[in-house]
Amino acid sequence: MRHYTIILVLLFFDSYPALHAAHIETHVVETEYQNGKQEIRVLLPDGYRKDGSYQVLYVLPVEKGFEQRAGYGLGVLEQMDSHNQHNIIIVQMGFEKEPWFGDHATNSKVRQASYVKDFVVPFIEKEYSTPGTPEGRLLFGFSKSGWGAFSLILKYPEYFGYAAAWDAPILLTEFHLGMESVYGTPEQLALYRPDLLIPKQKHFFQKKSRLVLTGEALWGRMIPTSSGGSHTVETHELLEKEGIKHYYDDTLKFSHRWDKSWMAPTLSALLSLSEQDKDNNTKREQDAPADRNKKRR
Repeated sequence: MRHYTIILVLLFFDSYPALHAAHIETHVVETEYQNGKQEIRVLLPDGYRKDGSYQVLYVLPVEKGFEQRAGYGLGVLEQMDSHNQHNIIIVQMGFEKEPWFGDHATNSKVRQASYVKDFVVPFIEKEYSTPGTPEGRLLFGFSKSGWGAFSLILKYPEYFGYAAAWDAPILLTEFHLGMESVYGTPEQLALYRPDLLIPKQKHFFQKKSRLVLTGEALWGRMIPTSSGGSHTVETHELLEKEGIKHYYDDTLKFSHRWDKSWMAPTLSALLSLSEQDKDNNTKREQDAPADRNKKRR
């Protein structure tokens, strides 16, 4: 049985001078998936209505807790007014350990993938007005969290709808930068490696574009691929080889941190893909009555 406690706090961030009047709601939770209490922060559009239906952008962190050595993704998106411009809910969650978005082989209190999929998303969909469908669940990250965005959607392609990664080490094949504490064994890591999941799960991604792959600033120089090249370029080549539709732009080369210079175009590309899907669903709904009438005739 799942046990958790929740404390709701409203945070106003005076340290971000360009912020709008919107507030960030913070839920403090304690779950079976992590040690100790963790935060889930939620940014709502100003016109949020309980009877509405809003896509949710899950901003995956690159640091444990809400440390901000690489900036603050949710804060930058608020500065950009993304929640209002796109009329979406934006969520960022915290982790006890450095996030690598997998489940540990033996430690039941280190299950980061399960925490996102089996707790954070259901919690948000219970507390807020969302479609509750894959099309309403968008993953967004860079660096380690870009790995996480691709790993999660490739691992659970029928649960998450779309994912975007900028400057991410997608093709890592061995433990680096705290990975071992999250996965435990190389065999467990293999269950979440995007390079292995891409050919295995390709049939979920060949009919429509669901992946956004952009830029490279650090990876390739810091820890290159096994062939000594660029993670972004070689991931694109692998996706092409497997016939996976995706949006690709390797020209976004900025500082390796949360920054609107890469976030704005990457988010725009991600939402464009999801908007196309929404438009197709609307068209199918509009066409359905006419099709039924034809059958009756």
